[in-house]
Amino acid sequence: MSLEQQIGALVKASENLTGAVNGKIGTIDKRMDSAEAQFDEWRNKKDVLGDESIAGAMRMSIFQGTIIGTGGSVGVGGLGGFINPDNLGVSGNVYLHFKTPLNINNNNEMFWFNIRGYSYGTAKVIDETIVGYCYANNNELRNQSAFGNFTPTSYVDSNGNVILRIKFPSVYYSTCRVDTMRVGNGRLFNVNDLKAKFSLSETVVF
Repeated sequence: MSLEQQIGALVKASENLTGAVNGKIGTIDKRMDSAEAQFDEWRNKKDVLGDESIAGAMRMSIFQGTIIGTGGSVGVGGLGGFINPDNLGVSGNVYLHFKTPLNINNNNEMFWFNIRGYSYGTAKVIDETIVGYCYANNNELRNQSAFGNFTPTSYVDSNGNVILRIKFPSVYYSTCRVDTMRVGNGRLFNVNDLKAKFSLSETVVF
């Protein structure tokens, strides 16, 4: 076999090997996607109390984290769902907003969320419950109610998203988790359904 033939054979073998590797990578990617989907399903079912198909079922810890600070003398930092918060310049009188998957232009669903934890900086128990009805038929948020130590409420941003809100006198080392209950015609919300944002203003736009 001539040198040119040997080089040609090596190039062909290399191409075949590359094709085989690419095929394996595609297979591995598909398996990883499947494994991640199975894990997400397991994670969502693991923390359910009651029959998830019936109103009254609860899913625990759909969100959790610790906020160390949003600026000022305590610095900026967070863990879990609060990792990499914005630097607001201060850590006092800070609002925490949670964007839900509900939108008054699309969803007709009732909701129930409970935010629990400990605010070291405020020296208070966090135990806030927020309920309401995202009513797309009239493009409104109706029959709202809330109670707790951190002025809990819900509102709609300019994009129609339903937002939960609480206010920290001091956000320094505050830890919380969010649980949800399936109420009325609503769904049982999932892990990662809530998106968090800190601000110094009463409302934000997601």
